[in-house]
Amino acid sequence: MTIAPETDDQADQVRAYLRQHPRFLWDQEDLLHTLTLPHVGRGSASSLLERQAQVLREENIRLRQRITALLGAAQQNAALGLHLSDLATELLQTPDCTTTLNTVISRLREGFQVEEMALITRAPMADLPQFLPLDQADFQEVLNGFPLLRAATGLTLSPALRSTLFGAAGAGLESFALIPLAGQHLQGGILLGSQHPGRYAEDAGADLLDQIARLVTAALDRCLTPC
Repeated sequence: MTIAPETDDQADQVRAYLRQHPRFLWDQEDLLHTLTLPHVGRGSASSLLERQAQVLREENIRLRQRITALLGAAQQNAALGLHLSDLATELLQTPDCTTTLNTVISRLREGFQVEEMALITRAPMADLPQFLPLDQADFQEVLNGFPLLRAATGLTLSPALRSTLFGAAGAGLESFALIPLAGQHLQGGILLGSQHPGRYAEDAGADLLDQIARLVTAALDRCLTPC
């Protein structure tokens, strides 16, 4: 059933009046006797008081859910901050490039729960044979138009390049991100892969990856600098 425009306007006026005078119904016993709320299902409210209590309960549930979500996010951010601090401390103590790289890989897997990763570079690195040199076309496919100076999420890779970088595991990966390593002696990055489509989605944010990138780049530059 459609409501006539004038009836709709009157309803708006009544609603606005009750908002401005929330205690109006308190003293209107005769009016309260005539007000009814229809049943909409088993257990639904059948009086104004019960309906108000129901609305308040539902609002409290929503508020508790929001508070729980905020607390969970705060705890997660605190844990990530601690892992980042641990990574920085360990990198300060690494004596050579091999130890530095092993520390980074271990921390990414254990502290940041990285499922799969590939180390890539623009040119072969004699001191870091773990890095896979890519030709210009493959490197540009990884960057997908992003500059190497910033971390990137939401990357797309062809099946062939997934296989090249991640081997058999590449076929099951759904999202990718890049930790850039743009230092004085290394132009490359650490490519992250996940089976979960939203893990490294485009809107997932890259601030944490940028912080990791700065730490790792500085540590590798230090160990690659000729004595």
